[in-house]
Amino acid sequence: MRKNVLAPLGLAAALLAGCPQQADPERDELQGVVELHQRVLGFQLGGRLAKLEVQKGEHVKAGQELARLDDTLDKPQRDAQAADVAAAQAQLDLLHAGSRAEDIRAAEAQVRGAKAAEATLTEDVKRTRDLRTSGAATPQQLDDVEGALARATAEREAAEQHVAALRAGARSQEMRAAQARLEAAQAALAAIDARLVEHVLRAPIDGDILDTHAEEGEVLGPGAPVATLAEIERPYIDLFVPEARVSTLRAGAPVEVHIDAEPGLTFAGTVEVVGQRTEFTPRYLFSPKERPNLVVRVRVALKDPEHRLRAGLPAFANVKGGAP
Repeated sequence: MRKNVLAPLGLAAALLAGCPQQADPERDELQGVVELHQRVLGFQLGGRLAKLEVQKGEHVKAGQELARLDDTLDKPQRDAQAADVAAAQAQLDLLHAGSRAEDIRAAEAQVRGAKAAEATLTEDVKRTRDLRTSGAATPQQLDDVEGALARATAEREAAEQHVAALRAGARSQEMRAAQARLEAAQAALAAIDARLVEHVLRAPIDGDILDTHAEEGEVLGPGAPVATLAEIERPYIDLFVPEARVSTLRAGAPVEVHIDAEPGLTFAGTVEVVGQRTEFTPRYLFSPKERPNLVVRVRVALKDPEHRLRAGLPAFANVKGGAP
């Protein structure tokens, strides 16, 4: 893995302040320092930092794991919720499948038994009524057999209804309720999975690690900085243009930039932003004559596909003209 140790800005500023101007006066060059856009990365969740995978100055690829939080408390919750999803899915599948043939045959057998019991009690009621007419049976005996017949009739009707329900299958309301339980369990599982994903910090882009801000074992709050990533695909310089020349610059104007570290090599750039506020010349611009003057900050976006530029390098720019 390639490692780039980036020069601190302060050191570059000191070097600029201490060296003589190398720009050609005839080219009327402007001065600046190469910078890289930075992203301070951290976890959306709080927790204990279990692993820090990168070091300062290391080059990383998009998607590469940078750090990981401890997830030992979250994984058991995920397993339990996955079991709930499986149970809800099984219940829904059971309703879709309907009743088994064995269950229907067993219920039909209960109906036949209930009918036989009802027929027997019907005959008993007839005999008891005849006996009651002749005085051979008491009123209590007749009431008992009639009550038993009523119960047998109710049991036969209930058995028939059970068979009809088994043949018809689950009601639409039961199906919707089971489907809703499954979807709720799946949503809860997805939420846990999303939380587990947030336990891993990954590089959003290719870049260089400028600094790390946490140690393994440290408990971090949500959003706490873990690493600062420099976007090596987007270098830029801030030029400080004398007020008298600002009117000649327009956003989109082409710019040629060179650095002392790469003699003879020119980098193409484009004026991105022309500042709207004047300021005093920064101290690291080394011309004493310029320091009392007011300047305007002009940002130039650079093209550097080979990643030759490093943060903090002094740069000299020649603006070709205003935007068409």
